[in-house]
Amino acid sequence: ITGTLAIVASAAMAGVPLLNGFLSKEMFFQEAYWAGSPRDLSLPIAAVIGSTFSVAYSLRFIHEVFFGPPADELPKEPHEPPHWMRFPVEVLAVACIVVGVLPALTIGPLLLHATASVLGGDTPYYSLAIWHGFNVPLIMSLLAMIGGILLYLMLQRHLQLGTLERVPLVHRFDGQQLFERMLSALNVAAVRIEHLLGTRRLQSQLEIMIVATFAVAAVPLLARGLSWGENLPSRIDPAFVIVWLVGGACAIGAAWQAKYHRLAALILMGGAGLATVVTFVWFSAPDLALTQLMVETVTIVLILLGLRWLPARLDPREFGMRAGLRAWTRRSRDLAVAIGSGVGVAGLAYAMLTRPFPESLGPYFLTRSLPEGGGTNVVNVLLVDFRGFDTMGEITVLGVIALTVYALLRRFRPAPESVPMPAQQQDSRQRSAVETRPGAEAETGYLMVPAVSLRLLFPIMTVVALYFFMRGHNEPGGGFVAGLIMAVAIILQYMAGGVIWVENHLRLYPHRWIGVGLLLAALTGMGAWLFGYPFLTSHSPHPVVPVLGEIALPSAFLFDLGVFALVVGATAIILLSLAHQSLRSQRLAQQAAEAQAQAEAEALSEKAAAGAEASERPAAWSGSQSPPTAAARQSLPPGTPGTAGPAWN
Repeated sequence: ITGTLAIVASAAMAGVPLLNGFLSKEMFFQEAYWAGSPRDLSLPIAAVIGSTFSVAYSLRFIHEVFFGPPADELPKEPHEPPHWMRFPVEVLAVACIVVGVLPALTIGPLLLHATASVLGGDTPYYSLAIWHGFNVPLIMSLLAMIGGILLYLMLQRHLQLGTLERVPLVHRFDGQQLFERMLSALNVAAVRIEHLLGTRRLQSQLEIMIVATFAVAAVPLLARGLSWGENLPSRIDPAFVIVWLVGGACAIGAAWQAKYHRLAALILMGGAGLATVVTFVWFSAPDLALTQLMVETVTIVLILLGLRWLPARLDPREFGMRAGLRAWTRRSRDLAVAIGSGVGVAGLAYAMLTRPFPESLGPYFLTRSLPEGGGTNVVNVLLVDFRGFDTMGEITVLGVIALTVYALLRRFRPAPESVPMPAQQQDSRQRSAVETRPGAEAETGYLMVPAVSLRLLFPIMTVVALYFFMRGHNEPGGGFVAGLIMAVAIILQYMAGGVIWVENHLRLYPHRWIGVGLLLAALTGMGAWLFGYPFLTSHSPHPVVPVLGEIALPSAFLFDLGVFALVVGATAIILLSLAHQSLRSQRLAQQAAEAQAQAEAEALSEKAAAGAEASERPAAWSGSQSPPTAAARQSLPPGTPGTAGPAWN
């Protein structure tokens, strides 16, 4: 069976008629012949020579492996593989025969659909018939077949006797040596480039990417320059200018303070994000404003949780004036790159926005959002309907990233200097220890007033998340925004009540949220297959419900529900993984303290044992030896003979 499958596959590769390889090779010969000219036949000749070698090595494989002399000195006897190991090869071999005999009925519809989806109306004419008559491609196939058979017969005797140690005509070129030299040269070049441009510092890597992108974008502008369009703004609102100035100042301040004060940089970064939110609202983009606001909130919380685990900053001035000068030069260079690229992107955006757009996709989606997508919120309909496949891929990536972060943080070990409890928290715990509150609340960092307030706000924030989710198809909102609101509501409980307190009262399984969300989104898309429609085709029925009347129930609602569940799970698992690092650091600090206390106890017990041994021979302390000092007497346990009394006065 294995030999039959190998013969069919090799014959298809050689282009034997009534197999799929014959059709593909004829189409290849036809394109090679049409691409050349009557005077230039180099391309058709090269195609025939290449096919000749494919026929030769296919024939050699079939003859020498299955019809040649049996091999000697094999470690094991050859035998048929198991059925399921052979099954994929059987499927492919049958496909070679079926496609080769009935190409128009088997592969024809699939090929037409694939080419039309890529090339559209520019799809060239092609034919999948078995017989096209005596034409040039058929003659080229016959030449390649005959040439391959003759070439193998000419070399067969030398191959069997083993006298053909070199490849004819090209034996001067050692392919293996050439490949190894090219691979070695490639490795050497890669190492040199990595030493020249590579670095482990993320800042330098981002700087190279930004400079390269800026240079590529600036090349087309060198010839004609950058000019504005005709649609210049009639007036500029002073309030909007103030918002942008504040946002720009916050962005520059965040970049500058990131070196000296991380918390201040984080606050300034939030100010720049709020300026972006106001800009979206100003330009009538409430959906983008809501999303940006929630993303800013989650980002601030995420960075706050991770600030403690960052290594301490090193002051370059401690390493000398030269190190401080290099640091100042590097920061000035980074500032210039940031300002230059920012101004350049702003200029390009302004130049594009001031030009008229002869064709725009906006009217297309505005007119088809309600009748075809079942919703008036064009942004949400775009995400869950028109480009639902993109959203499906994005939430899949988000789920994979969340699980990857979770797996990495489980093995994360913070820097040694960040393991001890911060001084402020130590002071707070010492003050809490003398208060009348139960020790468990002080131990878990439970804050009464904020925790109770946020506990009362939790159901309200849940209702707000559901409100934005339910209205998202027709008003600003949607599953993504609602999922972020829900995740923020959950993480606020952790921040106020502590990890231990919250997990004793609330059970959350982010892994299940991610799995359920992704599965629900996929099943919603596959549900369209049951009705003969493509993946993720939306349907918007309008049933009449008593009391409520006619309501819209688009199928995209279930897809959006999957997005909501996955965003909640992905955001929560990342934030909670960082929150659990505090427990791990406390356990490490507690283990270190317990080890130190145990070492001190062992030292005291050894000292006590030494004192007890010394008390058994009090006579030795008289005579030639001087009596023990007061410090030595204090180190001995009470009641030791000879440690008190007039003998030591």
